[in-house]
Amino acid sequence: MHTLPLSFALLTCVGFWRPINWSANSFKYWIYNIYTIFMVSMLYAFTFCGLMDALIDHHLDNLLEKFSLFISVIGVCIKVTNVLINRQNIISVTNMLLNEQCIPRDSEELAIKQKFDQNARVITIYCEILNETTVFFATVAQFGKFLETRTLPLANWTPYDHTSSTMFWITLLHQTFGLMVCANSSVAHETIISGLMIQICAQLEILCHRARILPMLLEKEQKNCTSEKDLKRIENRVIGELIEYHLYVYKFAQKINDVFTLMIFMQFTLSSTVLCMSVYKLSTKDLISFDFLWTFCYLACMLIQLFLYCWYGNEVTLRSKKIGDAFYGMNWISLKTRVIKSLTIIMARTTRSIEMNSLHIVKLSAKSFMTIIKVSYSAYNVLQTSS
Repeated sequence: MHTLPLSFALLTCVGFWRPINWSANSFKYWIYNIYTIFMVSMLYAFTFCGLMDALIDHHLDNLLEKFSLFISVIGVCIKVTNVLINRQNIISVTNMLLNEQCIPRDSEELAIKQKFDQNARVITIYCEILNETTVFFATVAQFGKFLETRTLPLANWTPYDHTSSTMFWITLLHQTFGLMVCANSSVAHETIISGLMIQICAQLEILCHRARILPMLLEKEQKNCTSEKDLKRIENRVIGELIEYHLYVYKFAQKINDVFTLMIFMQFTLSSTVLCMSVYKLSTKDLISFDFLWTFCYLACMLIQLFLYCWYGNEVTLRSKKIGDAFYGMNWISLKTRVIKSLTIIMARTTRSIEMNSLHIVKLSAKSFMTIIKVSYSAYNVLQTSS
């Protein structure tokens, strides 16, 4: 993919994103489809076993411990299904960045784009490290204990007898691999959504740059004009391109919101539940143990997912408000009266900022993040009191 290549590469590795440049007549196209079916089946089987194991355990502490993890696993299943169903819509969103208006026109715009692309890449790498560390502490680091006690890392219930050594190893590796797939899928999905919000920020930054250099562009074009009529035509073209680009960025943001709004709402709902359960579970673990380490890392993963949505949703809103400042900051003295009147109309549009939201219920902002933390802590106190 031309946009967020690392995030889409993760999805491709786990079988949920076939490269878009593969021909439908090619052998690898059909092999990958079979691979996707296998990975989806494996993920849903892993989720089913974990969910059944949590439901048949009537002890409150065990139920909370198992259910807090498998709520997230169920969330990953929904995210994967959403990616497979909305594949064409996601491709359509990313292809909007190939529009001529979004392509950098000078070295400064290229530097802006590269800065935000690098930001998205670094976030993906850090999230991947954190998630894989969580999987390591939850599974591989405790293999010795699992073999000694003949217990499984996540779910002891299976629809078959796993007491024999062969079946135990198969189940152990299945759960370990299933958790790794969940971790990679989650990282890919969250960094695609937050990464696209980063791309909105990049386009808004480029828009501000083009607004600031507008007087210089008009002055340059004026030197090449032979008549007042030609000058008016050029002014209308340059200002018209700026208006079109401004509206296109807003359209791009709205498209992202429409495609992912349900998934963002689901993430907010699940994460709020998982946070309070994980904090409660953390309080019951021995400080020097792998259980504490992996629960702590898991809690950090949930917090990071929410934080990325809220932080970059907040950044989109703040940067959209700065467009008006960019117009105010240009050299108005050098502009003609007719140009100033046109820019005044544009500036009126900038008073309405871009807001990323989930089903128009939760606005993605720093305030929303803090609200969820407070709600989760309140729920934790209820659990702590009732236990």
